[in-house]
Amino acid sequence: MRKNVLSQHIHSILQASALGAGLLLAPEYAAAAESFTEALTGGKPTVDIRIRYEGVEQDTKEDASAITARTRIGYLTGDYKGFNAFVEMSDTSALGDRKDFYVPAGPYAGGDSAKAVVLAPSLTVLNQAWIGYTLGKTNVKAGRQRITMDTRFLGNVGWRQKEQTYHGVSLNTKDIPNVDLNYAYITNASNPVGVDSEMTSHAAKIDFTGIPFGTLSAYGYFLDYETGTDSQTLGARFAGKSKLTDNLGLIYHLEYASQSEYADSDNIGGDYTHGKLGVDFGKATVLVGQETLGGNGSHAFQTPLATLHLYNGWADMFLATPANGLVDKYINLSGSAFGLKLAATYHDFTSDKGNINYGTEYDLLALKKFDKTYTAGIKYASFAASNDYTYKDTNKIWVWGEMKF
Repeated sequence: MRKNVLSQHIHSILQASALGAGLLLAPEYAAAAESFTEALTGGKPTVDIRIRYEGVEQDTKEDASAITARTRIGYLTGDYKGFNAFVEMSDTSALGDRKDFYVPAGPYAGGDSAKAVVLAPSLTVLNQAWIGYTLGKTNVKAGRQRITMDTRFLGNVGWRQKEQTYHGVSLNTKDIPNVDLNYAYITNASNPVGVDSEMTSHAAKIDFTGIPFGTLSAYGYFLDYETGTDSQTLGARFAGKSKLTDNLGLIYHLEYASQSEYADSDNIGGDYTHGKLGVDFGKATVLVGQETLGGNGSHAFQTPLATLHLYNGWADMFLATPANGLVDKYINLSGSAFGLKLAATYHDFTSDKGNINYGTEYDLLALKKFDKTYTAGIKYASFAASNDYTYKDTNKIWVWGEMKF
């Protein structure tokens, strides 16, 4: 029964992708039918299927579990005089009973509110639909697209079954020697629970790569929501790696940003710092770091468009920065053994204002890539809350397999 349902979803997505490609591309190439046909037939279909189990234990909530299948099917055209286009549909379906978990927000909210949260609603969406143009080392895209300019401030939240995508125009150029320049004008952000946020926002980042021992970056994010909290974030980062010996490297990262009121906002902002230092032993890496998102008790530094799951623990306790801010002291061990990618991270969380102890967390990962097509993994996060604050003890486990080509 479930296999038939999944097959129907895939069939529907294939039909929608083919129709979407025709609708999107036909006007662009109608004046040159033969060239359009060659570009269309010379393109590449894409398929990405990920099936994942997620289990959650959390104090004051009933245990939750979910098995979800995420299917993306797309088509990338060939190039014609610098132009190309891409269309992609995405479907996420629960393969079990939705009453086994809870999705708290968005148009696809539901399940059992007594259960712990699993942010994997069942939904089918047009994930991407863009037209691109390339000239030299400059690329421009217009339409619904994935933007990962800087995962800490503007990312696609790729860990979620439904990723975050944006509608607007993006530009990347490497035509200037030793410079990588990115800019995006964004009119809509569609988040992982299917909420669309209308906005008139600008994002820019410039990387100077001419330094032999690192990259110097400067960035600005100007978020102006139609409904929501606006903000202006300006910052700079220096990050790199230096080879000490044939089998030993030094890793470093130093960053500062300031966030302030912008457009219609009046209660946002603070300072941001992130420093880390590590040693690469070849097959293993050790990193220690501290990330601080400032807060003064009434408002704090926020990163609403970030790939938040990558930062401040996989248990996702800090998807919004507390008003007193957040200080994340961490140590990370990563490497490879027996054909597996392995990682372990320990976090100690306190507030920026008042030194409130939020809790501690450890995260574990084992990942296996069988080739370019197949991946399997298991991941675990355990957050131990302090009695000083309102967070709850939380354990999460994920087991998944993915096929992508």
